[in-house]
Amino acid sequence: MTNDNGAGREGTPGRWGLALRALRLRSNMKQDDAASRLKVSQSYVSRLENGVIEPSREIAARLRELLRNPVHRPLVDQLRAIVHHSPHAVALLAYRDGAVAVIEASSRYRHAGPPFEAYTPGMETADPLGQAVSDIVREVLACGAFEGDVACVERIWRAPVDGERRCFHSVQTPVFTGSEWLVHSATATMSAESYDAFLRKNGGPERVHDFRAAQTE
Repeated sequence: MTNDNGAGREGTPGRWGLALRALRLRSNMKQDDAASRLKVSQSYVSRLENGVIEPSREIAARLRELLRNPVHRPLVDQLRAIVHHSPHAVALLAYRDGAVAVIEASSRYRHAGPPFEAYTPGMETADPLGQAVSDIVREVLACGAFEGDVACVERIWRAPVDGERRCFHSVQTPVFTGSEWLVHSATATMSAESYDAFLRKNGGPERVHDFRAAQTE
């Protein structure tokens, strides 16, 4: 079985080179840096990545160690672990093909009741239960969060729960993994008084924080 970090690709022609190239791209590692770590020449790395050669058993062992080093673990894997083990109601979301997909969700998020209870990794939030948060993520996109200027977006909203309208406070933080933008979504309940105070203070249900403001707050 092959993992995203390249583990398990030994013995498959050309896969060592593909795994090394993928690691370099997500780690912003140059070929000469990889060559130094593997104790080979830069031209060797180039030929390996282009599938011209296969590594010897000794170099394959160095490659395996490099690929499995936690320092080079894909950022998305680290984010998923943070979200999965969080004691709070958080989720990791992606916007793909016009729909908001749940990459990971904490246990607290999945068991918080509607509209969160249906959130499981791999699902799309196009269903009615997930529509409220799905709309929020679309608003995050409209704010230009995935262009790198927005630190986070606060949003308050209401949803029916057990026959009554409850108030929620969400913070949506865009994160770039090196290959795509994701949204770290954290949500908590809030009192009606706090809901009204937020509206008065911010002139509406939304507050956008840019990086310049975040550094001075």
